[in-house]
Amino acid sequence: MSSPATTPGVDSPRLRDDTTRFLCGAAHRDEHFADAAIREYLVEKTRSIPRSPGVNTGAVLREAVAGRMRRKMRDGVLLVLSLVLLLTASATFLGPWLLVAVPLAFAGAGFRFRPVVRQLAAPTGRGPLIVGAIGGAIALGIVMAKLGSEFERARYSSSDDAETVVAFITIALIFGVLLADRIVVWLLVTKSFRRNRFRTTPGEDLWQNEWKFRQLGHPTYADALALYPVEEAEQPDSDEARVIVYRGYRPFVGAGTMFEPWSMAFPLKPVDDDTKPATMPGFTLPEIYRHVTTDLLKTGRSPSLSPSHRLRELTTTDRVVVSAVELIDHLGDEDTAIVLPDKDKAPVRIVESSVVDDLVNRPREWMRYFRAFQVETWDRDVVVTAHLTFGLDDEMLYVEWTPGVLHPIEAKHREIDKWPAQSLRPLGEALADLLKFPATLPKRFSNAVMWMAPIDQPAGTYMPDKYGARISLRELAAEEEVDNYFQLTDVERYIKVLESRLLRAIGEFLESKGISVTEFMEQAMQVTNNNVHITGPVIASNIATVGKARTGDVKVSKGKS
Repeated sequence: MSSPATTPGVDSPRLRDDTTRFLCGAAHRDEHFADAAIREYLVEKTRSIPRSPGVNTGAVLREAVAGRMRRKMRDGVLLVLSLVLLLTASATFLGPWLLVAVPLAFAGAGFRFRPVVRQLAAPTGRGPLIVGAIGGAIALGIVMAKLGSEFERARYSSSDDAETVVAFITIALIFGVLLADRIVVWLLVTKSFRRNRFRTTPGEDLWQNEWKFRQLGHPTYADALALYPVEEAEQPDSDEARVIVYRGYRPFVGAGTMFEPWSMAFPLKPVDDDTKPATMPGFTLPEIYRHVTTDLLKTGRSPSLSPSHRLRELTTTDRVVVSAVELIDHLGDEDTAIVLPDKDKAPVRIVESSVVDDLVNRPREWMRYFRAFQVETWDRDVVVTAHLTFGLDDEMLYVEWTPGVLHPIEAKHREIDKWPAQSLRPLGEALADLLKFPATLPKRFSNAVMWMAPIDQPAGTYMPDKYGARISLRELAAEEEVDNYFQLTDVERYIKVLESRLLRAIGEFLESKGISVTEFMEQAMQVTNNNVHITGPVIASNIATVGKARTGDVKVSKGKS
């Protein structure tokens, strides 16, 4: 069958950049996401900067700061109005309202937060929560005291009538504040963050005072935000490598969920033992990296191999991955100075090729080199990134391959494209907020007075958590599963295609050097047919052959658009 001619670019539609605007919307609608982003990126001035594919970090962080400041101002005003209401409203009104609010508040809190998001969004220390709880207990005590007093005597004086009028006016003001806040958020997500209208830099307002709301709190974090310019280069220069300084277990911050990594080690033997060359193996690690990279980048030549010809846009970068704990343990070492030249500043974001060349041949336990291959698909909803590294001596070659999958942004953050510009939804949400209002006062108090302080670091010591990244912005708001079957099979497709091409490229390279590939092919068959993968955190003892489909390890969300 003949192949039809294709026009460059026609069969590979341009990816939409929706990820940034969805996350900007999330910063205003989801206080947990906004607070987690601020704590991870802006509070610690020495923290490493994890990159997220297709995300304008500076734009999202600025919206997170604006959203947090708007909520603090809202809750501060509501607390003052609550105090007036507490002093003027009757207990026979406040008591039933509280009884209605509590179950409604618990019913509305049924959604789940991932542990890392909840942990990062928590206020510094327990002070705000403790004071909020004490204030709530005092308020409840005042209501109970009022209730007892009203049972003892009837209150019909004109002063009581005046207090009732003030109470109703206060309730109206509380509702007005709640409604105004809901309207502002609605205008942001249906006008400011609409596709084809979204902008990351100030310009003409799409609605009255748009940029005043979008720039709230920026002076407070001016120095930290300056580290994240809105217009930021997506890729480093070709002769430089990105640096990832991580904390916790996951080293490839920003790459998503690991998808069945594997490794193999096999001896290097000549094709004919009688003609064994004087020196083995007869090649260097930079040679095999160049050969494999060149071969993998040819993967996307055929549009039939990947939907929308996405593999043609496969990219590759060098990565230097460093453990934050060990980085601090090795302060004073020559290697540490490369990554952390100034202990009062963040680790460097890129290193020169000379550092890469050294790590390729002499990896440290705590600082290693990887070649990363990345393909973005489904309008950047799904991103597959694979990290490759080799080890070599005169008799053995080691190969380690770690794919990762970034899942789509949570459905609740993507639904803003379905909302009409004109709607009564803000009114309904404000009414629901009013019904739940008494039960939310402790949380609102915490929001109003909450602070985010850097990690306490005793003099003369350095804390690894102040330097290492744990999660990227994209991962903070990502689903734990793909959306549909096609995304599921595409993840499988890209990883299988890259794995197969990788194994073939290694085999061809070894053969070209006169090295037998018998044992390599035996292990390669296990990888491709029997699914050899790492099943736990202890790599040395957890390489297993499992006869099951790979797709069984990837979940598909149900009923999500």
